Amino acid sequence: LSFAILRNGRLLLADDMGLGKTIQAICIAAYYRKEWPLLVVTPSSVRFTWAEAFHRWLPSLSPGSTNVIVTGKDNLTASLVNIISFDLLSKMDKQLKSTFQVVIIDESHFLKNIKTARCRAAMPLLKAARRVILLSGTPAMSRPAELYTQIAAVQPAFFPQFHSFGLRYCDARKMPWGWDYSRSSNLTELKILLEESIMIRRLKSDVLSQLPAKQRKMVVVAPEGISAKTKAVLASEAKKMAKGYESKQQEKEALLLFYRRTAEAKIHSVIEYILELLESGNHKFLVFAHHKVVLDAIVAELEKKHVEYIRIDGSTPSAERQSLCQKFQFSEKQVVAVLSLTAANMGLTLSAADLVVFAELFWNPGVLIQAEDRAHRIGQTSSVNIHYLVAKGTADDYLWPMIQEKIKVLGEAGLSETNFSKTAESTNYCPKPDPKQKTIYDLFQRTFSESKDDTDEFLLLEAADACCEFDSGSALQDTEGEACSVSPPKKRRIE
Repeated sequence: LSFAILRNGRLLLADDMGLGKTIQAICIAAYYRKEWPLLVVTPSSVRFTWAEAFHRWLPSLSPGSTNVIVTGKDNLTASLVNIISFDLLSKMDKQLKSTFQVVIIDESHFLKNIKTARCRAAMPLLKAARRVILLSGTPAMSRPAELYTQIAAVQPAFFPQFHSFGLRYCDARKMPWGWDYSRSSNLTELKILLEESIMIRRLKSDVLSQLPAKQRKMVVVAPEGISAKTKAVLASEAKKMAKGYESKQQEKEALLLFYRRTAEAKIHSVIEYILELLESGNHKFLVFAHHKVVLDAIVAELEKKHVEYIRIDGSTPSAERQSLCQKFQFSEKQVVAVLSLTAANMGLTLSAADLVVFAELFWNPGVLIQAEDRAHRIGQTSSVNIHYLVAKGTADDYLWPMIQEKIKVLGEAGLSETNFSKTAESTNYCPKPDPKQKTIYDLFQRTFSESKDDTDEFLLLEAADACCEFDSGSALQDTEGEACSVSPPKKRRIE
């Protein structure tokens, strides 16, 4: 905060992931609150997480003072705090009739290419603003040239033209086809320039003794990632559950269907989040999901983007698991481990990653904690960041508070040191006090929290894995209508 104020609110905050860039940016912006309205430009997947963070860290803000831009038709200056994605900003830049005096850019390395629409839309805003707060744990991925737009945004007078920057720090050379700025030069001087005038950066290794072993974060995925049709299906399922059922069997069937629908609904947002992590330059991370349809969708997208990965699920032979783990641990090419929550939550060491992403929640918090510990184990030299992706209007509304309640009970009995209630950017992510919501929450609690023997728990898991309805007329199908294939003997056993 002192660094920012001494530089008139214009800086690049380049702390490592998990060191609190969000709260620091909010504090700096709050210091200049008299100059608001404030604009926050961020990757699409974390817009609502930012809104939650503002209300958590600035409780004096009224509920209607944050405006998350969802479509190009929204008013960009409607509130005190306006939050927009890079892509929407590039589509709405012509609608900006007035400039913002205070601007936060999250993941500012997204602006590294001056030729992109997002950069062309953002740069005039930043140069016109009095306060510019750039956030990035990886300001440059591979070469000094990628820093230019961020330096120009913070201190436009330093290098008015890219070419002069390129000559000084990119070892620019004239080639037959034009100038080549892909190299580097005078790096010691560049480091001093950044640290003295523009950038403050702390690494995890610098502050490891002050960090908790695990740092959990709840990411509320953008609602527009869920189609109107899917929202209607989820609402219909919730309405049915609110009316209650005649038997426990019907309750379980309904909950498993709702759980499956939630998985399908989150696929688009999950993939968007993973791609943004990859673009942000995160080296290695784990992604856990429960349903095969989610695991398949993630893998398909990684293959499409030519990202190397390992996958371990229920179909992976035991003999292959260790070799896959070794490949992930020691090969720099394997960037992502795509893992089944129930098939890969024990017995694996994947400490080469210090980030764990949960694409889905699970009703048993023990399974989640065991999955977290695939990265947080002997051999891990860093604090582990854990991101839980949750979607409002889905089964997550009931699973998240239920997980918190179970952990709280275990903690009171001295059986767990984990605290999920402090995980969220805002701790008010729970069912609304609507009687119908309460009925559904009680249904989740009753079905997934009652004492069961191991066989019952195993069968419930197997049913969820199989993604099939027991014997009612509505077979569990994915959104394309493909029924899950389950052998008759297995189907009878689950029934």
